[in-house]
Amino acid sequence: MKKLTLVTSALLTAILSQANVATANQDAVYFQAPAIAGSGCPADTTDFAITPDGQTLTILFDAYSADPGNKTCNIAVPVHVPNGFQVSLVTADYRGFVEGRADLRRSYFFAGEVGPSLVTPFNAASGREYTERDSLTTSSHTFARCGQDVNLRIQSRIMTKTNNSSISVDSLDLNNGMVFQLQYQRCQ
Repeated sequence: MKKLTLVTSALLTAILSQANVATANQDAVYFQAPAIAGSGCPADTTDFAITPDGQTLTILFDAYSADPGNKTCNIAVPVHVPNGFQVSLVTADYRGFVEGRADLRRSYFFAGEVGPSLVTPFNAASGREYTERDSLTTSSHTFARCGQDVNLRIQSRIMTKTNNSSISVDSLDLNNGMVFQLQYQRCQ
């Protein structure tokens, strides 16, 4: 089983900024240009780059913060799947900053499928950085259809619980961002 990674990092984006479109091997699994929308990631507040082999997609968030409030970010990532293979989401990592009481909500699914929905409540009176890992192999290990290109969908929401709380998911420094991993295998 192999892994394909979606990484958010200021360092990777700086390195990859010249490679917005992949020229990947048609016989391999690879990411394509994502569609990104939501109140936490409006137009012109995100950027992405794809490595030439299509194995890594980097996304930067400039505005994904609630201070206080409620923001969403929805990502649709086309994944090329060659004949004879199928893909599944394995892990997702969120990094950011939280102060006070807030929630990080997210759901994952392939278009036309149902996937896991998760909620992480935070209570950080003095403020702190966080890393939240979603290990999806234990909660839902659903593979997409065999040999068909799919859209991986990630719906996320950050919400504060009080007027003096804040939460963000961003990639302004090396400690913040998102990491998504896919695995792929030969069809059963």
